[in-house]
Amino acid sequence: MALIILACGMLTLKGLKEQGRLGRSFGKVTIRDQPPSNTIQKIIAVKDGIRDVEHILQNLNVTLLKLRTILLAGQPQITTEVALVLLSSATVLLIVPFKYVLAFLLCDLFTRELEFRREMVKRFRAFLKERWLTVPAAPVIVLPFEDEESKSVNQRNQTDKGAIKKNAEELEN
Repeated sequence: MALIILACGMLTLKGLKEQGRLGRSFGKVTIRDQPPSNTIQKIIAVKDGIRDVEHILQNLNVTLLKLRTILLAGQPQITTEVALVLLSSATVLLIVPFKYVLAFLLCDLFTRELEFRREMVKRFRAFLKERWLTVPAAPVIVLPFEDEESKSVNQRNQTDKGAIKKNAEELEN
């Protein structure tokens, strides 16, 4: 069904574009050039961009670790709650026809910002955020960096220590 909807949407856009109803700039990507700046400003802008990307990746890693904790029952109570919500959703989808579920979801989506529902939606989102923050990320062990040179030096040191102990034992005997 999703593929049919996607294909119909693509063909509709194609038809509207051929008719000229979408305008000349529809589908074009516009990029604004940066104002002239010196090298230092460019370096600072790149540094800020890299910091933002690093922050986003850290948040993504934490999210993935939390999902791993939920899926692998790192917190049994939270895993049970999530499983019950999934089972309840599956039961509703099994019993209630999909068109009614979709109608309910669309009605919910379009009435979230109405005055009589706004406070309830805020409380529900705060509750979900609070529950999400209580999920601990999976424990991570960070091992120190070891390259080939340090490995070979450590192995030689251990071999040398072993040889010294062996020689000391032979001398004692």
